[in-house]
Amino acid sequence: MNRLLIPLLILLGSLLFSWFWNCNRKDYCPDCQPKASVAEVTAVPVLADTVTVQAEDTTQANLTPEEKVLFEPLDVYFQSGKSSINRTEEINTWLSTAKAYLEKNPNEKLSLTGYTDSDGDDDSNIVLSEKRAGIVKAILVKDGFADADLTVIGKGETEPIAGNDTPENKAKNRRVSIRLIK
Repeated sequence: MNRLLIPLLILLGSLLFSWFWNCNRKDYCPDCQPKASVAEVTAVPVLADTVTVQAEDTTQANLTPEEKVLFEPLDVYFQSGKSSINRTEEINTWLSTAKAYLEKNPNEKLSLTGYTDSDGDDDSNIVLSEKRAGIVKAILVKDGFADADLTVIGKGETEPIAGNDTPENKAKNRRVSIRLIK
């Protein structure tokens, strides 16, 4: 009887701890606000001849609504062995926002980074990823983007976003990520 009681108590204790950990942590509490850390500030005398230089704030607060959309990369997916993409409403919205933004900001560019799943060898996957990024570039140029505003990179299977263990996860890795380069 005692041999069964101890493992049962350990199991119940671990379940209780797991429940408490997942349900009562402050990070996930919807009513709790994160506590701001307070840093000590020391006063520094400022001379009349001193020039104050402020660092540029690159947080999301200073971004335009267009930049907030464009700094989230857009992933375009391919079927295995295919070079065509499926256009969705999300892709069309992102691309129209990007086109308008690039017309207003001629010094900005888009990076097209191609990826593959783990099928095939490394060299052929690099070539395939560059080819897929080139296909997306050709589609964008046909849609009115300037060729000089698009940079193509092929990374093959080096940076998967999902494991290559199931067909669904492999499909997530066959992609071209489009992102704004500042």
